Amino acid sequence: MQRRPLRDELRDAFEAMSEPAHPALASWIHEEIWSQPAPGARIPRLAAVIAAVVAVVVVAGLVLMGRHALPAQPAPAGPGGRPSSIATGPASPAPGSPAPGVAAPGAVSPVAPSAQATLPGFSCATQSGGAAQPAGSTGPVPVTDVRAAAQTGVDRFVIQFSGPVPQYEVKPQASAMFTRDPSGFRVSLEGSAGLQVTVHGAQSYGSYSGSTDLRPRLTVLREASEVGDFEGVLTWGLGLSHASCFRAYVLTGPSRLVIDVQQ
Repeated sequence: MQRRPLRDELRDAFEAMSEPAHPALASWIHEEIWSQPAPGARIPRLAAVIAAVVAVVVVAGLVLMGRHALPAQPAPAGPGGRPSSIATGPASPAPGSPAPGVAAPGAVSPVAPSAQATLPGFSCATQSGGAAQPAGSTGPVPVTDVRAAAQTGVDRFVIQFSGPVPQYEVKPQASAMFTRDPSGFRVSLEGSAGLQVTVHGAQSYGSYSGSTDLRPRLTVLREASEVGDFEGVLTWGLGLSHASCFRAYVLTGPSRLVIDVQQ
């Protein structure tokens, strides 16, 4: 066996390693390769050198494998080459909020899309409507519920009846000051403008047990208070944050008077 070619191969293997061994070990191997041993000790010394080089190669290989480990597999690509998102369950509702599909207490249902096309336009002038009481009626139509809530683009006020909506008038005014009927006392509601809602042939006494002073504090509708329930004439005052156009109309199923104030 030729000594020179073997030395060259060992040197090439040593130099090809990407991670050099400890300087002391490398120096020792070089000394063993390039030193001139006695003739009788050549074979054992050569075997020791080969064993040392093999050990260095194995250790370096383990180090390289640890440093260049395969990266984690990315998420499968979705359409367009983008990683697909991981499906997650629906987020839990915030504490105190109603569960999905459950309306909040006192909420006002939106107007059905089929009825949207027949709604009147907004106006800043007095509006009226409703049905006159038929002859032989037994008395004022009872009120069963009153509520207020925000809808898309409007603040909504609703008076619900147990029968057809009687004649009504919604009149704007320049302040949130109203006169109580029949006492004549003045009452100031929250806001700087107002709407007076008068319904002829209706009453809430004995049929409506809810609040007669609602304070929803919406964008425009700040307060709604019953200021009259006397001799079949029902009156509510609406305190507005500022003067705004509105629309008043009647819906059925259940029968109710709806007033939308533009936000």
